[in-house]
Amino acid sequence: MPNDDPASDDANADEEGLPQGNDPDPDVESETPQGGEPPEDPDERAEEAEGDDDRELTDIAGVGPARAEELREAGYETVADLAAAGQDDLSDVVGNALAARIKADVADVEVDEDAGSDVTDADEADADADDADEDDETESADEVETESTDDSDEEDEYEELTDISGVGPARAEDLQEAGLETVDDVRGASQEQLADVVGNALAARIKADVGGLEVSEETEAEVEVDEEADVETDEDVETERRPRIDVDIEPDLDEETERLLGERERVGKPQFNRQDYHKKKRVPTSWRKPRGGLSKQRVGIKGKGDTVQAGFRSPEAVRGLHPSGFEEVRVHNLDDLEDVDGDTQAVRIASKVGGRKRERIEDEAEDRQIRVLNPTYEEVEVE
Repeated sequence: MPNDDPASDDANADEEGLPQGNDPDPDVESETPQGGEPPEDPDERAEEAEGDDDRELTDIAGVGPARAEELREAGYETVADLAAAGQDDLSDVVGNALAARIKADVADVEVDEDAGSDVTDADEADADADDADEDDETESADEVETESTDDSDEEDEYEELTDISGVGPARAEDLQEAGLETVDDVRGASQEQLADVVGNALAARIKADVGGLEVSEETEAEVEVDEEADVETDEDVETERRPRIDVDIEPDLDEETERLLGERERVGKPQFNRQDYHKKKRVPTSWRKPRGGLSKQRVGIKGKGDTVQAGFRSPEAVRGLHPSGFEEVRVHNLDDLEDVDGDTQAVRIASKVGGRKRERIEDEAEDRQIRVLNPTYEEVEVE
C-alpha cells in the first residue's frame, strides 16, 4: 500500500543521504548554467570548426607561404588540424605570438591585448619581453623560425648550377661533363670529386654553399683571386689616347711662308655674328649682312660687332693652308693617295670611310710618309 505521508519520505531520504524535497544540495555545484543552456564542450567546438572551415592555411591571418610550409612539415595539413591542435603545440612551430593568433582565427579563442601586441611586433620585428622568461621564449622561437626558414630557402634557392656562388656558365658546363647534372648531384658529391673538376678553392666554396661546409677566409680570398685573375682593372693602369700611326711629319716651308703662318695665327679674325642674335633666342649666330637704315652694326659703331670685310682675309701665300703648313687633300680610298705629295700635302680621310678601309689608308700613308690629319686613336698604357 503506498505511503502518502511526506514526512516519511523525508525521513527515508535522510537515511539514504539524498537531498530532501526539491531543495538542491548547497555542497554540490550545478553543472547547468543559470541561462539554462549546457556548457559548450571545446572538443565539440573544434569538430564544428573542422566541418565548417574549408580554408587554406594561407587564408589564416599571419600565415604566409613560408609559415604554411612549416606547419605542413609539422603535420598540420589543414585548418581542421590547426583547430584540433593545442596552442602549445603550435607555439613550438611558429612561436607563441603567431600560435595565439592562429588559434584565435580557427578556434574562436579570445586573445588578450598582450598577445595581440605580440603578434603585431612579431610581424614587424622581435618584440622586447617584459621579463627574462619571455625573452628566453622569444629567442628560442626566433631560432626555430630562422632554422626552418633557412632550410626552406636553401632548398628553393638553387634551381640551376649557375645559381651556386662562384659557378658561371663555363664552370657549370665542366660540372655537367663530369656527370654532375643537377644541384642535388653536386650536393651529393664529395669535395674531393668536385676538386678534380673545378679545383680545391671553388670546390670548398660550392660545398659551403650547397653542402653545409664552412670555408675559411683564406679559401674565400683564393676563390676571389681566381675569378678576377683574367679581369683587367683600370684603377692601377694609366692609359692615354694616341694615334695608331706616325703623325710627326712636318712640311718643307720657306722662311716667308713660316712667317706668314705665324702672323695669321697671331692676328686671327673676329667671329662674325648676325645682328641682335643675343636678343632673341630664335635668331641664330650665322652671319647675315645688316641692311637696316639705322643699323649701328652696318654703320660700324664700336661694340656692335664686326662686319665681313676684305681686310680680315689671311695673307694670300698661306690662304687655305692647314695650321701645320700642309695643303689639305681629302681621300676616300687608296687610289686617292697616288697623286699626293708628302712634302707639301697632307690627307684628311673622309668621314664616310669605314674602319677597315681607314686602317688600310693610314698604313699606306705611313709607308709613303704622308701625314694624316685625322688618324685613328687608340688607348695605350703609359709607361
